[in-house]
Amino acid sequence: MQHKFDEKPQTQFTPEAQSAISQIRESTYSVLVGRNNSGKSFLLKNIAQQWGVKASYIGPARYQNFNLLTPFAPNSNAAQQKFQNFINEFSNQSHNLDNSSANLQQAISELSDVARGYFAEIMDNLLGAQIEILTTIPGNSMSQRYVSCNGHNISYTSSGFRLIATLVTSLLNPEYDTFLIDEPELGISPEAQGILADFIFDREKRAKYFSHIRTLVMATHSTVFLDHKNITNNYIVSKTDLSINVNRVANQYDFNKIHFFLLGNRFETLYLPSCIVLVEGKTDHKFLEKLFAIRYASYKISVIAAHSDSKIKEHLNFAKGMLSDFQRSPYRDRIFVVLDATHTRGLADELARMGLPRDNIIVWPRNGIEYYYPDAVMDTVFGSGGAITISGDNITRNGITLHKNELADRVIALLQAATPMNPELVSLFLAKVEATLGFV
Repeated sequence: MQHKFDEKPQTQFTPEAQSAISQIRESTYSVLVGRNNSGKSFLLKNIAQQWGVKASYIGPARYQNFNLLTPFAPNSNAAQQKFQNFINEFSNQSHNLDNSSANLQQAISELSDVARGYFAEIMDNLLGAQIEILTTIPGNSMSQRYVSCNGHNISYTSSGFRLIATLVTSLLNPEYDTFLIDEPELGISPEAQGILADFIFDREKRAKYFSHIRTLVMATHSTVFLDHKNITNNYIVSKTDLSINVNRVANQYDFNKIHFFLLGNRFETLYLPSCIVLVEGKTDHKFLEKLFAIRYASYKISVIAAHSDSKIKEHLNFAKGMLSDFQRSPYRDRIFVVLDATHTRGLADELARMGLPRDNIIVWPRNGIEYYYPDAVMDTVFGSGGAITISGDNITRNGITLHKNELADRVIALLQAATPMNPELVSLFLAKVEATLGFV
């Protein structure tokens, strides 16, 4: 049947979808996945309309830039006005609008001083960005203010940076207890997606920064933003004609279908490397990935940063879920886990009980990959002699202090295939990898 050019589709939700919406309302986190045009955005907008003024819909059209901060007058009715504008746009009969009311410039200005401090903390934790509010004329507090990011105006940062900043400032707004985010991965690199997702799903961080949030719902095409810990918090959205259905993930089989069919991953690209190495942090990942690339160039070794030791079990569980018989799989002996000396108590025992061979669980005797960088490279960076000391994220030797990320970047820039490796790194780890790869 041909409809008029301006006739709005009379899309409906199935009874199953209505039931799922009720379940989502009572959840702390929910994730919606589905093909393009399956109805995810329409579902989010309907939920926002249904749940009212305390629910904030953050649409995909949220890219913006600004140079100076503008003072905003207090408005006790701002949330109600935003909700009414959203309803007016959503009921527009002429076309589907993807506008987002998120405004980074306004959001930063309207944050309380405490929340603005949280914003700076979060951006530092996520991206290592130093955020400050500075005056355009130093020493003149009456001059206009701007946001400084690592010494430069935030307007010079990447679009991805500002997209993350927009999400963070939106979530810090205590006017809302519910946030509905359409495509949180939009414009953000895969690595940054993982860091952002880990942050959002961290319950301690949520309690500290976002205690006002009752429900967080995300519609995504990225497996990174799936709830891997509680798989029943994920929902599959589908549409037949004008009917939208929503099915809750019930088991590992459903979850795997999302990964390998619905969201486009391929088993060959994720699970056919020569071996898989799970590490805790970014610097471990940087160093080992570069080391393997130059030392074992003819092999494909997948290094995965879990970003915390608590996430390593989730990654191993996912691998087990994809391998029908983990105990008999050839990958059982090809998965390695590298832990710092300081890690969650009993973690190594838990990994062994999950089926990982004890010999494949490497625990550094000293706490930090920095102790295992090549001596020759460390001498180039710090000068000969002396031992490193580690305080938080700072590495000091011979009076020179570097942030661990900066040190990692310098080390991998100097690393060559012929560089002699640290003897402990070789005996504790590399020798085991080489045995797995079939080296004599």
